[in-house]
Amino acid sequence: MRLFFAVLLSEEVRESVARAQERLRAAAGDNGIRWVAPEQFHYTLKFLGETPAEKVPGVKAAARRIAAQQAPLSLSLAGLGAFPNSRSPQVLWVGAKEGVPVLTRLAESLEKELAEQGFPPENRRFNPHLTLARIKTSAGEKAAAQALAAQADDQKIVDGFGVIPVGNFVLMRSELRPAGPIYTVEETFALSGS
Repeated sequence: MRLFFAVLLSEEVRESVARAQERLRAAAGDNGIRWVAPEQFHYTLKFLGETPAEKVPGVKAAARRIAAQQAPLSLSLAGLGAFPNSRSPQVLWVGAKEGVPVLTRLAESLEKELAEQGFPPENRRFNPHLTLARIKTSAGEKAAAQALAAQADDQKIVDGFGVIPVGNFVLMRSELRPAGPIYTVEETFALSGS
């Protein structure tokens, strides 16, 4: 199974982000850009990749331990950005502001626990982001860069898309399909620490 841990959005915030995505899409188009379906919006905490079935119980047990130590948090979504940068975007994303240090600790706890189970640690520092689109061509890069620049001063984006209460995180299965991945929640882990 192809697995990852994630934080999901509330319906209200998902709709707010989807409206911003639609504005970007209207400006950038679809040529060479694969837009993420709003029902798939999430913040990845840890990507596991292909995971043998015999490792899944240990992965879930580690997540339960971490969830029991972590208190619920609030995460505010704000800003648009791109990887590697806004001049040559390959991924368009929504960032986060308030709540980032606590979310980062949660991601780092998962990273540490799962490294002990043989999952390779990430080479880069955790940077919470919600992927809006992946750009596959140079024409798409140019269009996306122009669309991002046009949205830079939008006060709604600067101020944010809303706040999501994070009372749990999920283990998600991803099935890759030609039309895009299908995500299925394998298990939900309630944050019950103090």
